[in-house]
Amino acid sequence: MDLREFKRDYYLFDPKEYGKIFVFVDFSNVRHWAKDFWPEENKEYFKKEIDIRKIAEVCNWINPERKFFYYGHYKMDYPEAELGVNDPRNLKYRQSIYRIDKAKKAGFTPRTKDIKEIDDFDYEGKFLGKIRKCNFDIEIAMDILLKINKYDTVFLWSGDSDFDRLLQYLKSKGKKSITICARRFASDELRINSNLFILADSLKDYLEYIPLNKNTLPTESGEV
Repeated sequence: MDLREFKRDYYLFDPKEYGKIFVFVDFSNVRHWAKDFWPEENKEYFKKEIDIRKIAEVCNWINPERKFFYYGHYKMDYPEAELGVNDPRNLKYRQSIYRIDKAKKAGFTPRTKDIKEIDDFDYEGKFLGKIRKCNFDIEIAMDILLKINKYDTVFLWSGDSDFDRLLQYLKSKGKKSITICARRFASDELRINSNLFILADSLKDYLEYIPLNKNTLPTESGEV
């Protein structure tokens, strides 16, 4: 047994028991695991992040047939700017698109769409700010259902309880599901209805993003 196989069996599972495996990474959910992994550093905002490339490396331990990655992107606020994408005012767009590009380079098939920003008001009509909306539950579920004849096992990176009925359906069709999630984000429904449930906390050192420039925060560089 080599080191990769040892890490695979210790932290994840032996893929021989699960046939053809498709991976589905709900990164909008996964990214927030960093708050659980490093609560002090990420108390106010993300100072430590989860590295997309390292997620792909961990997934590759089990030799999946396909890997899918779901994450939204901001619209470019100033497309007419002279510097275009590189205009400082387009930082949010640049960071979000960078993550999607990084996922593609890491071997994922990315799925993306615009992040919606919706005005939020209190009961008296006072403006409270904007709420970000970009949920991929439907897209993930559709991919899992449309590809059901191409895999034996779903390896789901998410703690979203909305996938509970989907996992029940997969089980009724003779498919297996493996779910990985940080402890505080893990729903009881997914724990119960997964064939195997893995706590991601033990992998936090493997998944940590280490910036090339130690003085640059990942949220500033967009290099997560």
